Amino acid sequence: GCEVFCAMRNLFYQNWTAASKNIRESEGVLITLGSVEEHGLHLPLGTDTILAQAFAQEICERENMYYYPCITYGQVWSARDFESTISINPACLENYCLQAVESVMRARPRRIILFSFHNGNHKVIDDVLRTLTDRGDGENVFHIKAAGIEKKAGHILTTPLWNGSIWHAGELETSLMLYVNEELVDMKAATAEFPPVPLLYGKKPIPWRAFLESGAFGDASAATAEKGRELFELICRELQAQIHCVKEGDKNE
Repeated sequence: GCEVFCAMRNLFYQNWTAASKNIRESEGVLITLGSVEEHGLHLPLGTDTILAQAFAQEICERENMYYYPCITYGQVWSARDFESTISINPACLENYCLQAVESVMRARPRRIILFSFHNGNHKVIDDVLRTLTDRGDGENVFHIKAAGIEKKAGHILTTPLWNGSIWHAGELETSLMLYVNEELVDMKAATAEFPPVPLLYGKKPIPWRAFLESGAFGDASAATAEKGRELFELICRELQAQIHCVKEGDKNE
């Protein structure tokens, strides 16, 4: 079953001595972050968390690493006005992540890599790394991300992105979920919503609920599991390239 498979790389399923040994002897540890956030009418609240752990599992298999279960709640200011979304204050989330990293450090990993599939957590992670660097503790802590992957996915996607870059719950993310866990996707409820871009969008904070009805940007109805398979592999290769860069950087220091 899944529990047996996941136990291979997910430290959640290992006892403390096995986990400590694996942390010390592997290439590193992934600390993953997600969110509990509206993803339109067709995807679950946990989409970012589900995808973060799917990528973590695959990447750790490929790169001889291990990962901790997701820090589930994230910074979700833009979508927080949609009922049932949970948003955590950035300062609170930063302190939480910092304590998680400090805890993992006690096991003496070769490197710690933070990864969030939810884009809203990236600034928090950057601030964690800056705090560690200022303390003199950030030498082996890194940040990898799939942000901007839509620029490399044009040969896979068949519909435009809202405002040229936003893919929240649209064709890209829905395709990934169809590939990772199709049972959690209700394609009958998928929407195609391209609201007008607010005049001051990008110049001041504007909650999505002020101009978005379904909670999903773009054409989610164009998603397929096959596109998801291609996107999943594309993102895995991108994350692996960043990990290889981290390893190469270690050698040159």
